[in-house]
Formats: sequence, C-alpha cells, structure tokens
Amino acid sequence: MRVSSRAGFGSAAVALAVLGAVGISGATPASAAPAGWEVLSGISLSDSVAVKTVELHCPTGKVVSGGEAWLTASPGAVGRVGLERYAPSADGKTWTVVMRETGATNYTGDWQISARAFCVTTPSGYEVVAADKTGTNDYHRMQITAQCSGTKKLLGSGAMVYNTDGAFILDRVEAGFNDPTEIPFYTIARARTLDQGKVAHSQEDLRAYAICANKPAALERVRGLSDMVSPSMQNVPVACPAGKEPYSVGAGIHVSSIHENNRAQVLISGMRSSNAWAHEDPDGYVEDWRLSATLICG
Repeated sequence: MRVSSRAGFGSAAVALAVLGAVGISGATPASAAPAGWEVLSGISLSDSVAVKTVELHCPTGKVVSGGEAWLTASPGAVGRVGLERYAPSADGKTWTVVMRETGATNYTGDWQISARAFCVTTPSGYEVVAADKTGTNDYHRMQITAQCSGTKKLLGSGAMVYNTDGAFILDRVEAGFNDPTEIPFYTIARARTLDQGKVAHSQEDLRAYAICANKPAALERVRGLSDMVSPSMQNVPVACPAGKEPYSVGAGIHVSSIHENNRAQVLISGMRSSNAWAHEDPDGYVEDWRLSATLICG
C-alpha cells in the first residue's frame, strides 16, 4: 500500500540496556530451560549516523545461540533502515547486529537500534557453520543456506551482507523449511538490492550462519506467518511455549513468486522473541507480501 506516513512501534520498540558509553546489562533467569541461558542487552546511540552497530560478548564458558534486533523508538526511520548483519562470530562468543540507512538520500533524523544476545553453557557438539555466496546477484536477489554437519540440529540462524556499499540488505534470516514436526538443521539467508537505496553493483556477497549442536532436550521450532496482503506495516506475534526460553529468533519477508526478483521494498524493522515486524519503504509496495517469524525454543 502506498502511503506517506508510517505506523508507530507499540510495545515492541522498547529500549533495554545501553551499550558503549553506558554499558551492557545481563540477566540470568533461574527458570530458564536451556542450560546457563543468559540474556545480554545493548542499545546504540540515538543520532543520525548512517550505520549503527551493537556487539555483545558472551561470558566465559558460554556461547551465543542466537539473538534479537530491532529499530528502537525511531518512527520516522521505519522503512528507511534495513538489516545488514545479524550474526554470531566464528567462535560463537559474540553476537553482532548492524543496521543502516537505505534511502537514496540518507535519513536526516536521529534513530537507534537495540539488540539482545542469548548465551548458553556451551552445548555438546556446538559449532558455527558459515556458507558464502559471491558474484553477480540473481535479478536483484541472492540466497544461500548454511547446514549443520552430521545429525546436529539448528539452535540459531545468522546472516550478513558485505562488500556491497549499502546496495544489498537482508530480508530473510530464518530456520529452514524442513518438516514442521522436525527440528531444523539449516539456515536460509536472503538479501535483495534496494529499491530506494544505493546503486547496486555487479559483485555482491552474502553469508549465512547455522549455529548448531547435538540436539538439546526439548528443542522445538515455533513459527508465525502473517496474511499475504499489502499494508504499510505487518507484525507477527510469536512465543515459546510456557516453561521454555528462546535459543534464537529469525524472520523473513515473502512476496508472491511472480515478483520474487523485485528489488527490496519492504524492510525488516525488528525481530524479537515476542514478535517480528516489517515496513514498506517510503514509496510503499503495491504488491502483496507477508512476514514470517521463527523461534527455536528449549
């Protein structure tokens, strides 16, 4: 739907702790199901800098299983800021979120991002698997999967675009579509060139991450999906069952197959363990689209 204004964030866009000059907060709920489950929270400065990063480091003896990211209390920036990195480090010690302005001209207002990392006691068989796709984009998009080795299962998903000069943005970072009764074992990552952004060049780079381990007890996937419609904003509620906590959060934007190769006109604004949400860019998107949200819980 083509509109000139955007909806607010509601309760989803609430700042947590402050990163950088103000520090990082951590909390360990006693009732958390995953062993050693701990949440680290961070928030960027609120200013007009075009690229913002939040980096969170798990404490000694723990590794990251996944995380969250969202545009915080910045209603004027929705549809103008996209996700560039949502990923673990190769050793699993760090969770990094990068979001950047995407318009043909930079957004002049202040905006900020929040992130959370879920850290757990290092599970048996823990590994971070990365897979890269480089080269010419496939009609404005690239997609790649990263798969767990052997019989290991997916705890969390990550992805990043690089060497793109802001021309590409992530529009899907999510557990794979194997049988819904099974635990996923791979990540799907996808990026698209921007409709309102920098001019895309011929060489693009996309990396997918699968955060894997031998299957922990009570692991399960929870997925929510919106209707295929054309609003300026969509929100998908999702939650782990009672007594369980999230290992990770993923989300994806989906368009009809006939428009699959379109440039990105819908941007992910947030992925949390309670919901995911996305906004059309300032010009709107005339076609139907839907949003998925996926949790891995334990």
